Amino acid sequence: MTEDSLEFVRPHNEGTSKEVALDPIRLGGDELNLAEFPFALLADRQPDDVGTIEFSDVIRGKDSQRINRTWILTGSEEFGLPVASDEQMYVALMELTREQGFDNRVIYLTRYELIKRLGWPDKGGSYARVKGCLDRLLGVTITAKQAFWDKTKQRYVDVGFHIIDDYALYNEPVGRKRRYARQHQPLSYVAWNQVVFKSFQAGNIKQLDTSFYFGLRSAVSRRLFRYLDKKRLDGKPAFRIGLRKLGFEKLGMSRNYYPSHIKQELARAHRELIDNGFLERAEYLRSGRDADEQVYYWFSSSRYHLSMDTHQRARASSLFQQLSERGITPSVAEQLVAEYGDQVQAQTEAEDARQAAEAEQQRQERRQQQLEKRQARRSACRRALERLSPAERQEIEEAAQRHLQEDNPALAAHPQSTAYQVLLDEYIADLLIPSDE
Repeated sequence: MTEDSLEFVRPHNEGTSKEVALDPIRLGGDELNLAEFPFALLADRQPDDVGTIEFSDVIRGKDSQRINRTWILTGSEEFGLPVASDEQMYVALMELTREQGFDNRVIYLTRYELIKRLGWPDKGGSYARVKGCLDRLLGVTITAKQAFWDKTKQRYVDVGFHIIDDYALYNEPVGRKRRYARQHQPLSYVAWNQVVFKSFQAGNIKQLDTSFYFGLRSAVSRRLFRYLDKKRLDGKPAFRIGLRKLGFEKLGMSRNYYPSHIKQELARAHRELIDNGFLERAEYLRSGRDADEQVYYWFSSSRYHLSMDTHQRARASSLFQQLSERGITPSVAEQLVAEYGDQVQAQTEAEDARQAAEAEQQRQERRQQQLEKRQARRSACRRALERLSPAERQEIEEAAQRHLQEDNPALAAHPQSTAYQVLLDEYIADLLIPSDE
């Protein structure tokens, strides 16, 4: 076996490094079957012509028995396959489930809480994005053929399942984000699929350092971290896997990629995982002319380290998400954040401020138009009333009073109030001049 190339080796002069030790403030979990095979695309957008993706590998089971495993993802017709942000949503949901004890497949939450865990900006686009993630996780069907490990039965089984079975998102009442949330259980919830939850209960999960996971900028880095973190469970200091098998079957890269393309995608992920102390080094080795090139990973024996403090990492992650929402590809967004973070932040804030000002101006114009229409309608109503005889006018007023009583009996009990008179005028106007609003 000859060494083909050496990727990145973590520097040994750590005394001069600016790295900061990471204490895992946030911890979640990862279901081991979902860590073994992909359940989401690496991209944030999916191609229109891809509805099903298949992954497979061959392993040796008990008594060296050959097991052919197949893992098929089928997206729903309306929402399609899960994308990279949906994997982050899964990790955030697992973090919440761990905090709630893994004792109920229903997780109670708020959308605000989710976007904060995900590091997304607190604005309307993020709230809509939460729903999109849940729609895709709800809609995707996973068909596992001898690829789902049943820990209770200690064997691989054929099984078809979704990741979540249902969810409900309620509008948060005033105060939900702060004081209310601490005193009351949220109304919104997500329910795990029964197959997935039974695997949780059987203990087929591992702890996941979510502080580290969400600090990684690249989707490939995050996926590789989850996969390799599972492989560390056996306690061995190193792990190897075929390059194509890793790229295609475990990370979900395009099957059109040549080995050089896979290495190019892995390069950034290796750099992140080594610089931040998860990996000691990564090497490519070839065992024969026709054999798949092997990737060797050596795990770090020390705690993970961060190359920047937690606040900086959260800021960079949030900025990366904002650029992605603007349609910038992940690779370009990553480069912009790394090289021009402050300038990009200033530009995005300026653009957000401009858009907010334009939206407010539009709201003001709509309010003014509605006010002018209501004033014109009231004037027309007064003119119409003046043309009526006293008996006709009394008939209209009595009819309006009856409608108000039926629709709002509480207000009807206070006919001398200003609110009653304003609403009564509206009912009279409705009878005389139908609204076109």
